[in-house]
Amino acid sequence: MIIEGLITCAASGATTPHVAALGPVVDVQLAQWTLRPFQSSRVFSTLRQSSTCVFHVIDDALAIVQLVLGETPELSFRRTALGGWIIEQACHWYELEIIAWDVAQPRSEATARLVGSGDLRPFWGWNRAKHALLEAAILISRESLIPAQQLDQQLDALTSAIEKTAGPQERRAWDLIENWRHQRATRPE
Repeated sequence: MIIEGLITCAASGATTPHVAALGPVVDVQLAQWTLRPFQSSRVFSTLRQSSTCVFHVIDDALAIVQLVLGETPELSFRRTALGGWIIEQACHWYELEIIAWDVAQPRSEATARLVGSGDLRPFWGWNRAKHALLEAAILISRESLIPAQQLDQQLDALTSAIEKTAGPQERRAWDLIENWRHQRATRPE
């Protein structure tokens, strides 16, 4: 199954981590991990330099949307004993070490082993608005793979969940998405 969250990774000697939304393939026990970054991504190039990363389960949909839109969310970090970067706003973290790469396809596969984990706070949970924002972020991250009309239709279908169940943070995230859509619609082709 795929679990959605945020990953932190850093090149050797970096003073801050690179943070990205990522959905690794995991087993139910979270013992087997397969990361699938595109070879054109910064996550891929950073993980090829340093074979460790930290995956985070997070219930902050705003941070996920901000990252996908290229904005910097307000996150704070601390280091693990092994040198990874933990997002302090996360619920759970899993430190991983890459043990094998398959780079035969543009979307690479990195097999990782779990080397550490921790719980930071209880998982608040997901309501329909948070789920809709996660889906919207995934759609936006695949903008180059989805025809524009289809992308707009799928984003439009998520509006009802936002209108009915969003809190202030989710409304802020949706406003960012709507602003992105407006800018996308008005940019020259």
